[in-house]
Amino acid sequence: MQTEQQHVVDVQVHRLAANLLFDAHGLSPYWGLVSVFDPDLEGETVVAGEEYSIETASYWQGKLADPSGDVDGGLYEYKLGLWSTDETGDKGADLTFRPGFPNAEHVDTGEEIEGIPSDCPESVRVQVEATNLSKLELYGLVQALADTIDLNPAYFAPDAVHEWSSIYGLETYLRIERAMAEHQLVGAGGIFEEIARFSSGDGSKGEWKWDHEKTKGHYEAVALDPAAWSRLLDDHSMAKRIKCYQPQHPRQNGQDDDPLYHHKLEAQYWAGYNSSESLDWHSCWDHVEELRETTLNVVNWAGISIRPDGPFIADSYFEPEIANEPIEIASNPIPELTEQQQLTAREQLLDPETTEGEFEVLRAMTDGGKQLHHSEAAECSGTSTSTVYRAVEQFDGILEVQNGTVQFVDDVVRSEVQGIVERLESAKDSALEAVRRTVDRATPLSAGDRGEPSALEQWMNRHGIIPQETYDGLELRLDRPVSRRKLEKILRAGRQAAEHSPTLTEHFENATIDWQDRDGNWHGNWQVVVNGKILGPAGSG
Repeated sequence: MQTEQQHVVDVQVHRLAANLLFDAHGLSPYWGLVSVFDPDLEGETVVAGEEYSIETASYWQGKLADPSGDVDGGLYEYKLGLWSTDETGDKGADLTFRPGFPNAEHVDTGEEIEGIPSDCPESVRVQVEATNLSKLELYGLVQALADTIDLNPAYFAPDAVHEWSSIYGLETYLRIERAMAEHQLVGAGGIFEEIARFSSGDGSKGEWKWDHEKTKGHYEAVALDPAAWSRLLDDHSMAKRIKCYQPQHPRQNGQDDDPLYHHKLEAQYWAGYNSSESLDWHSCWDHVEELRETTLNVVNWAGISIRPDGPFIADSYFEPEIANEPIEIASNPIPELTEQQQLTAREQLLDPETTEGEFEVLRAMTDGGKQLHHSEAAECSGTSTSTVYRAVEQFDGILEVQNGTVQFVDDVVRSEVQGIVERLESAKDSALEAVRRTVDRATPLSAGDRGEPSALEQWMNRHGIIPQETYDGLELRLDRPVSRRKLEKILRAGRQAAEHSPTLTEHFENATIDWQDRDGNWHGNWQVVVNGKILGPAGSG
């Protein structure tokens, strides 16, 4: 169940890496920088609400040929690093300035440069690597820099940013008491382990790393692709890493009054983990919100308060304050999703077309470990490699092949199948029949022999959906008021549940729903899926 919670702790933007395109004034900002740049700018002070020192002022000849032909060699590029003069000195940005124009050519080869669109507008391109600065603070810093070096600050105003501007790195963090982090976030039995073990399969991509050598929770991180995160949190679309860590040299007991004694909990996005796609710059706040929602849900799943008066520690840049916006908090979905995975594994064994040889391959996999080369799987099961591949096809929700190696899709499925096979190993026929009885369902909304509700019925119970089977199909009703966006998220989760239930997904997609919006207006006879998109008035297709 998801609920909207207010008065939750906010997070601090830690890293912001972006490629910004300022095109409102053409190439004027670039040529202006060429005229005013001086390496002696290093050490000069810039005031943008607080003092920053120019710690880097460098330049080099780039590879872009001057389209006018007036400049010999590549056009120059410039880097200015501005960092706060406060005691910590970990707030500021490195800014790299480059020209932008259409049909940019390499100065040596004359070929069009990859990475710059052929229709790039005349502009100045600014690569940003910022630390502990929000988007608004970054704008203020760049404009203050321009003012200091006698450039027009309007060149770098928010409304001068082109729509192609993008984010390739974004991190948010909060600092949490060491004891809470060690006992509930990281290490054996922590929520990081739970997330990693659950997500280690099912066609997703992820990474789990840890280092507890110096101290427990010195470093632990779990990275998941969008598909895995979307199973845990509705409508999440970013590849993200959650990371809990301490400084390289951890503080010792007795230094608990130092913020660095305690753990930093970060949520991170970097382009290239899952794909090369970057995030829209103009939607930066939405991306920060997704990272904040991820962080606070993980903390909540660990059984830790997410209110500002919870176990959070202030440092030089993070203050446990109330967030301006409420947040969607979901109950820990892993136990329920684990049950669904187990159900899928059992249903895969239900198929009466399963041959004895295919079942022997499955039995061999439970005996042989997590992975077996296809030739080893054939030898261990007393079958042929062709039978092994037929078994993989038959048990496509249980087994997969990667580079000739057969493996279970994840540990949850492996454990479930191994338990079934071990309990019934003495009689193959009895095993198959027992599994079939276990997963038998009369309708998608009914319980099985053991009183287990279907995934679709669990979804309806969780969201308060009232179903009614009629002659014309499935009719649903949601009495509590929700926004259309929220209802779309709920129905996407419902479609996933239908895919894990003994019903045709098409039957659910063709269902109608009556619902009430936030203003109290009723909308009757809307269809769950219309023309491939979630939710729309019936007949609008």
